[in-house]
Amino acid sequence: MPTLVRRGQIYARRREPERALEAFSGAIDLVPDDPDLYYQRGNVYAITGQFDLAVEDFSLAIVRDPTHAAAFHNRATALADRGDLDAAIGDYTESIRLNPADPDPLNGRAAALSRKGDYAAALADYAAALALDPTSHRLLFNRGNCYSAQGSYTEAAADYTAALALHPRNPRAYVYRAVCHDRLGRPDDAVADLSAALRLDPQLPEAFLHRGRLSAAKGEHERAVGDYTQAARLAPADAAAYNLRAVSRAELGDPAGAIADLDRAVALDPDDGGPVFNRGLIRARQREWAAAAADFTAAVRLSPEDPLGLLQRGYAYLEMRNPTQAVEDFTAAIDLDPTAARAHYARAVAYRHLGEYALAAAGATRVLELAPRFGAARTLRAAARLATGDYAAAVADYTAALDLAPDDPAALNALAWVRATCPDAGVRDGPAAVTAATRACELTNHELPGFLDTLAAAFAEDGQFDRAVEWQAKAADMVQPPERGEYEERLAEYRAGRPHREAPPGDSPPGDVG
Repeated sequence: MPTLVRRGQIYARRREPERALEAFSGAIDLVPDDPDLYYQRGNVYAITGQFDLAVEDFSLAIVRDPTHAAAFHNRATALADRGDLDAAIGDYTESIRLNPADPDPLNGRAAALSRKGDYAAALADYAAALALDPTSHRLLFNRGNCYSAQGSYTEAAADYTAALALHPRNPRAYVYRAVCHDRLGRPDDAVADLSAALRLDPQLPEAFLHRGRLSAAKGEHERAVGDYTQAARLAPADAAAYNLRAVSRAELGDPAGAIADLDRAVALDPDDGGPVFNRGLIRARQREWAAAAADFTAAVRLSPEDPLGLLQRGYAYLEMRNPTQAVEDFTAAIDLDPTAARAHYARAVAYRHLGEYALAAAGATRVLELAPRFGAARTLRAAARLATGDYAAAVADYTAALDLAPDDPAALNALAWVRATCPDAGVRDGPAAVTAATRACELTNHELPGFLDTLAAAFAEDGQFDRAVEWQAKAADMVQPPERGEYEERLAEYRAGRPHREAPPGDSPPGDVG
């Protein structure tokens, strides 16, 4: 029997688990009441991931020796590995009672408590374990993990630093400290730690992945793609590297490569809504609206509590000229997050597309309650109010929007159009219209015919009909039929010495903010 035991131990050290199991089983056949034989075979089962069999053997060892502290400890570890944390904590507690001078069961119980989210109890166990073994880099590393899990990144970084002082060749301590540096707003320190980890172990995919994220955050997408490529090479079954590389490839102007990466990520992890959502974003950027909407539909199915899928699908429906469906999606997004100003704004835009101007104005008002400096909401509300004949309120909104962004060409153009063409004489102001329209055209290099059209209307309202004719003729030359007809009608008005007047409510002004 001693020969079989020694043989089992040798095979276990050589990482030949099948032979080790055979040897220990043979020894158990000869001496079935020896608890250490079950304990040693249980260790082999645990190493090979056969946790149920490991638990069974440790239990047989404990039955034969209820004071076997190591068997309680290792059964606890096997229970934790298979996800039975409460039972694991019970076994660690018994191991601590049987051998209170051993820091290992305290360490194990702390890790299990941390996984359950009981960080205070876990930290108390780590403190007790470190009191028994204050120079254990493993305990410091694990306590750092606990601090990090509860969001105490300063304390976590300090523990990783202490662990590295005791064991400087631990690459994972550098990786985890890098995560803390990143969360604490120290990206350069994080990159330095990740590079140090990769010098120690160039085969760490998570180090490449984290460093790629940091490079991407700084806009260094070529460098990020290089790191993501290494991560994908080392962990080809991990969808994250393909997903993130796709984002950087898209930023580098490679939508085909990005889509290929996202197809791969979706194939690897079809239950993750992130890659399919990102694929929808890239297809939307390519103006492939139907395909984008299909991807956002999949994202909504996979992540039904995330309003972003609904929001982006709503944008796609707007582009597909389906504002009714867009309103439904934006409303569903608002139901998930009632404080999302973007969703309220998008729904207001959709209402304007539907001609529901009162709802559009109300939606824009809600946006401004949530985000008072959301300038586009003011121009949207102005356009909605203009469409209902509330001209003075529209001018007030355009003016307020320009207070926030004085060089917003769309707002300048819209304000100038109202000042030049409003049917309400009390709102019209020729000089103010000329000033706003001139600035809008300067900001757009006189390249937008709609803005030149407004400039011509402003000059006409100011009585400068020669200049109105000059600019209206230029605007008309820049547009194609049938739109040119409207431009030529206004040109005829100016040649006849008549300023243009918009009809009362119904028509939308130039500078559509939708």
